[in-house]
Parts: sequence; structure tokens; C-alpha cells
Amino acid sequence: MCVTRESEFLFGLSNCSWSSCREGCTKDVFQCIHIFVNYKRDTEGELTGVNYTDVDEIDQMEWDVVDARLYPNVKGCGYPPTVNCTIFNKTYSTPGRTFPCYYSREQPMLVLSTLDIEAVKLDLVYAIVIPWGSFLVSILYLLITYVGMKKPDAEGDQPQEVSSAKASKEASNYSLRSIGKTINQGMNKLRGEPDDKGQLITHSSPDKTHP
Repeated sequence: MCVTRESEFLFGLSNCSWSSCREGCTKDVFQCIHIFVNYKRDTEGELTGVNYTDVDEIDQMEWDVVDARLYPNVKGCGYPPTVNCTIFNKTYSTPGRTFPCYYSREQPMLVLSTLDIEAVKLDLVYAIVIPWGSFLVSILYLLITYVGMKKPDAEGDQPQEVSSAKASKEASNYSLRSIGKTINQGMNKLRGEPDDKGQLITHSSPDKTHP
């Protein structure tokens, strides 16, 4: 059982390093509320329905933990209508108010006003199943795509390689014939023999001038 010992509204980013309730989990907080509670195990129900009007009376009682921080859930934040900070502050910020609460054995200073075990389990399942499910689907897609790819046909590639080699050989022979033809034409010019068209190649000598 918890009892609100103190609450305070603060303004400024430096004063709001934490807040008992935040609507929105990503935005910066420039105004916040700190709610401090005392709690102890009330197995006999002595504190049920009891509200205190004097803070000194609260301090004189024995508590398991004092000045613990109160939050609406583990994250301390959320979005309407699940988390409504206006209603939360109005319900739990009054000093002397007693109410059932949930505390952590690992972190005794962390106290929750409500705890939905089924919702926590569901969030945990989503956090595990969705990422791993997406990963497995991606791996399966890659495997199906890889297996479905057409393998290269070795027999089909062979004629293409032969044709390429043949074309290269023909190009080499053509180049050799062109070079040989050019050399023969040059030799015919020097010897004055007819060319391939049957025309006689003559060399004109410069006219001699007599003095």
C-alpha cells in the first residue's frame, strides 16, 4: 500500500530530468510533476481507505521504503487515452492519499500506480516476434530468389565462344592480307610492274636542262 508523501510541479528543462507522468515518450519535458510516495506491505488491510491529512503523521509511521518515485507504468510515459497525465496528477498528487501500488524488488525506488501483466507480456511478445519474424522472412526470400535464379548453360555458351574465336581469327587474317597487299603495291611501284588493275606504273624522271 502506498501513500503520497509529497508532490511538486516544476518548470524548466534542468528541473525536469524525470517526471512522474509524461504524455509522449520522445519530446523534451519543460514542465513536470514529481510525486513521492511511501509504501509498505499491508497484508491485513490496515491502510485500505485511510487518507492522512497531516504529513507529520505519515513520517512517524513505519514504512518499508520512503520517498519512492511514482509512475503510471514502467516507462513513465505514454499517450492518451492509455496515459492521461491530467487525471493521473489529480488522482495521486494529493499528500496523504493512500492507494494500492506495485513496486520493484530490483529497484525499490520505482513504484507503479497500475500494472497490467497481460499487456506487459503482449508487449514483450511483440518486441520479440516482429523483429525476428521480419528477419526470417527476409532470409527465406533471399533463399528462394537464389534457388530460382537460372544457372548458366555451359553447352549454350560454347558456340558463342567458338564464334568469337572465329571472328577474331578472320579479323587477323584480313589484317594480314591488307598489309601484304599494301607491301606488294609498293614493290610493284618500285619495279614499274602493273598493279592489280593491270595499269602500268611508271616513274617520271625530272627533265634535264642543258646549260
